[in-house]
Amino acid sequence: MEKQKQMLNGAPAEPEVNEYYLRISKKLRIAKYLSLLFMVAALILTLWAYRSRLTYDNFRYILRDIDEAGHTTLATDAVYYAANDTNMYLYFRGDLAVASSNGIAFHRALGSRSFEDRINFKSPVVTGSDKYMIAYDAGGNSFYVYNSISRVYNETLKHSVIDCAAADNGAFAVLTKSDVGDFVVRVYNKDFDLVGQVTRDGYAYLIGFLDDGRLYICEVYSHDATLYTDITLYTVGASEVDITVSVQGMVLEFDNMGDRYVAVSDRGVSMFDKDMNLSVSHSFGTSDVRYADITARGVCVMLDKNEIGADEEAAVYLADEDVYKTNIRYGAKGMVLCGKKAVTLYDEMLLVIDADGTSEIAIPNGAKKILLLDEKSVIVCYNDYAKVFEVN
Repeated sequence: MEKQKQMLNGAPAEPEVNEYYLRISKKLRIAKYLSLLFMVAALILTLWAYRSRLTYDNFRYILRDIDEAGHTTLATDAVYYAANDTNMYLYFRGDLAVASSNGIAFHRALGSRSFEDRINFKSPVVTGSDKYMIAYDAGGNSFYVYNSISRVYNETLKHSVIDCAAADNGAFAVLTKSDVGDFVVRVYNKDFDLVGQVTRDGYAYLIGFLDDGRLYICEVYSHDATLYTDITLYTVGASEVDITVSVQGMVLEFDNMGDRYVAVSDRGVSMFDKDMNLSVSHSFGTSDVRYADITARGVCVMLDKNEIGADEEAAVYLADEDVYKTNIRYGAKGMVLCGKKAVTLYDEMLLVIDADGTSEIAIPNGAKKILLLDEKSVIVCYNDYAKVFEVN
């Protein structure tokens, strides 16, 4: 009977095990194990041959281009961190970077901490770009460079770090002093190589990178009892600086604004064309600048009128040359330009200011700091947590 079943339809039935495929399977299994064995042997040989070069610093160098966060964005859930009176905040590549006397930590939504670096700071300062974040201690000699997952470089200088700046292409710069007392800007490329030094004999106090990769240096000086600032532009690698222009007053902020440049000093706003020719200026009169923020859309400034019982003034100067101003109540804790709207932080609310007037967004009490997230939302930082609020 079994034989008859096998001969149905005039053809023998296939055996349960095909010897041909069984032989191939055995050969593939052997090849897999041999490949794994060769890989392990090659790894051991490589580690042994280059054991003198396998250092912690070289490992950090390899990590310079690895970035886990990769421009993600914070969720609207609260981001939690340890409360500390020295906390400084920076939105960096999708994380909220918190610098304190205990060191550096990157935080994400729901309390997730992606990285922590234990360093003792007295007065931490942080700045960043799309590539790196730099942290240093005000008055200290050391600075530390981070990507989203690790510290990738650090250095201790002979003299104090005055200011640091990072460019989107990975270059960064450190302002310090020379042995003879001149101010020196040390410029590094993305591989942490020192590629240039710019020496300035004026009182340099502020540096930064522009969208075109050029470095700017601000130096303040006095002439006929009036304060001025020289703004110098420098192309990294060039033997000479590109151009230097003077602005009355002490420059507090300088950056790109669309296809132009804008400087905010304690005397007013100065706008320049791409050749650094002054095109528009606005005076603050006798008012003092409390906060200023520059984006590609324009600049917003909060002014103290220096009048007893007077309100403060919020002024917005847009890249398309539209200007609007409004009086706001005293006690603001910060201001950022979100799109074309100036968002002012108070203890219990966000005051949103645009050309049509003002509106309020209620927030929990105890706000400490406001950061720009994008053109539609901001981050409000508290003692031990931060939260995203949409304003557009």
